[in-house]
Amino acid sequence: MDINLQVSIGNLTLKNPVTVASGTFGYGEEYSEYFDISELGAVTVKSLTLQPRLGNVPPRIVETPAGMLNAIGLQNVGIETYLKSKLPFLREKKCTIIANIYGTSVDEYVKLAELLEKEGGADAIEMNLSCPNVHDAKNKFKCPLIAQSPEWVEKYTLAVRSSVKLPLIVKLSPNITDITEPALSAERGGADAISIINTLLGMAINPETRKPKLKNVVGGLSGPAIRPVALKMVWDVSRTVKIPVIGMGGICTASDALEFLIAGARMVAIGSYLFRDPLAPIRIIQGLREYCLNNGIDDINKLIGSVIIE
Repeated sequence: MDINLQVSIGNLTLKNPVTVASGTFGYGEEYSEYFDISELGAVTVKSLTLQPRLGNVPPRIVETPAGMLNAIGLQNVGIETYLKSKLPFLREKKCTIIANIYGTSVDEYVKLAELLEKEGGADAIEMNLSCPNVHDAKNKFKCPLIAQSPEWVEKYTLAVRSSVKLPLIVKLSPNITDITEPALSAERGGADAISIINTLLGMAINPETRKPKLKNVVGGLSGPAIRPVALKMVWDVSRTVKIPVIGMGGICTASDALEFLIAGARMVAIGSYLFRDPLAPIRIIQGLREYCLNNGIDDINKLIGSVIIE
């Protein structure tokens, strides 16, 4: 039986529903030593800013039970270096590219999106409105993150949507009372998809020194520990908006990915588990195909939102 694994985000068709979470895959060079990265539904690159960023001062990664805390601070090469030095490699590999962008103002988001579209730097754009480990945006708004204000989410989404034609994904924060509110705002602003979740705020302290283990004090918690939270938020948002949801948060196996698809996600992203098993995305793609074959499912889309509530 032929199995269709293709899914669509806006007008973009992807060969399968598996991508990688921004910030965990770099720009693909290192992982290409382990597998053909073009086999992914898409490569989501590390967040891009107008200028290169050094990120936060170390230590900025701490292992936790069933996960990790990070406060990298969006270290990246900047949009110009990406276009000149990173993009050619991804295009040579024939990857579908989702470019994650971060700005400190609406104008910066618009400029980044316009540059990516003009230079063919992406097949879709993911707006990072939800990184908890940067400080510049926190000084400009009454809310700590743009993603925590439905009003700002709609404003920023609308501005970028009005500037480019590429499929637009808005990445939201779980650090909010009701994630469906900013999700609806992103939809009203013209987003083609919602990406959830970013990391949960967390902290770790060394009892011997009584000092935080992260120089940033707090960081973003990722890994299997947050999977039930992420799954529930995917479930909530997918029942609220009409646009696709990309689910992520502690996905390690095909079984984990299936939970997200059945809960309503159109795609899934693998993040922290890549550091333990670089081949995890390929194993998950194979596992999805085997599940469909074993259960007589000829189209992965039939699984999306198929959860049975008795």
